[in-house]
Amino acid sequence: MTEDRTKTGATGAEPERKGERTRRRIMEAARRKFAEVGYERATIRAIAAEAHVDKASVIQYFGTKQELFREAVSWHVPIEELTTPDPARTVDNYLRAMLSSWAADPDSPMAVLLRTSMTSEEAAELLRRHVTKETVERVAANVDAPDARLRAALSGAMMFGIATQRYLLRMPDLAEADLDDVLRLAAPLFRALIAPGSEPRDPGAEPGTGPGREPGSDPGTEPRSDPGRKPGTEPGTGS
Repeated sequence: MTEDRTKTGATGAEPERKGERTRRRIMEAARRKFAEVGYERATIRAIAAEAHVDKASVIQYFGTKQELFREAVSWHVPIEELTTPDPARTVDNYLRAMLSSWAADPDSPMAVLLRTSMTSEEAAELLRRHVTKETVERVAANVDAPDARLRAALSGAMMFGIATQRYLLRMPDLAEADLDDVLRLAAPLFRALIAPGSEPRDPGAEPGTGPGREPGSDPGTEPRSDPGRKPGTEPGTGS
């Protein structure tokens, strides 16, 4: 979930136009101001000052504060890119992406919408609609279990709860914990909800391998016997 920016360089992309730069600068200033004072107290004049443009420029590009807010906090969750044939791996992808990037940046659209929704009913309603559209509906489509929508909604509530306490409220135990530890403990809870019965697979292992099993062995067979071993003796002892 990133904002596209056209840059010049080795890729040969077209340079960002002046109007695009101004628009982006206003958008970034708006996110900072909304996160700082909330939706109700943020004004177009204050946002313009933050962006180093005049009030007329903000109105020219976005029209109203409401439209500016809606665009500034709009975000897209790349569910399709994070979904894999392995349900357990998919759950881990969702959780890591949520906690390592989208919510971690205090000025990201998701973080700003979370923060402003705590003090503005309009922002809260926008968050409700956005979460339903971006996460619940699309995650539920990949849940192969009864009550798919409820499972997706519960997993979303848990993710947003962890993100809010870790990055916005800065609750000490969550804020100071290593992200890998948070993921290690939280992932099984999410797997039980949206990928019940699945276990994470080592992405570097060959199919059919696991702890104590050699790559290429048949998981449904017993270890082969040593033709030179006498019955009743331990492998490799000969006695």
